[in-house]
Amino acid sequence: MYRDNSLVPKEAIRLAALGLLAEGDRAYGDLAREVREFASRIVGPSLDLLGTSIELLRFEGLIEPVEGHGMEDNAVLRLTASGRAALTDYLTSTIRPGVSDLNKLVLALKLRFVDLLSAEDREEQIAALEMMYAGEKARLEDLRARTDRDAGLLAEWLDLEIAQVDRRIAWCRDLIAS
Repeated sequence: MYRDNSLVPKEAIRLAALGLLAEGDRAYGDLAREVREFASRIVGPSLDLLGTSIELLRFEGLIEPVEGHGMEDNAVLRLTASGRAALTDYLTSTIRPGVSDLNKLVLALKLRFVDLLSAEDREEQIAALEMMYAGEKARLEDLRARTDRDAGLLAEWLDLEIAQVDRRIAWCRDLIAS
């Protein structure tokens, strides 16, 4: 993790693999395919992100074979207690503000597996997401206030971005209220 407790790229992929195994045992090949397909659909093909080996997760004791040994025999894998603890750490990590492919992937994964958290942790994560969006809105509004209306299309684009952030904040508030 970075110093601010946000995930580095390889941890995002680990989150995906551990989250999928938390939902049920999977064959090695199926797990690798599902992780690759999900990540690729969010950020596009990326060797930086897909460098994490499932074998490394097994070596670290986060996952274990139910039957078989590993990649060579397409073993069925399951999450260990240590893997579940790591998954919870990843799901409760912070999300860096700003829009980047990694942030999109981490957010998508956290939302995909948020139901694996306790109700209290889930609410904390949604509240943290709302706070992140509120900070993003403040930055955009500050820039908007300093932008000349005749500065090309920047002012119009900022208005669109602010409206989108407002919808995200409202969505988070609705989730917390329900």
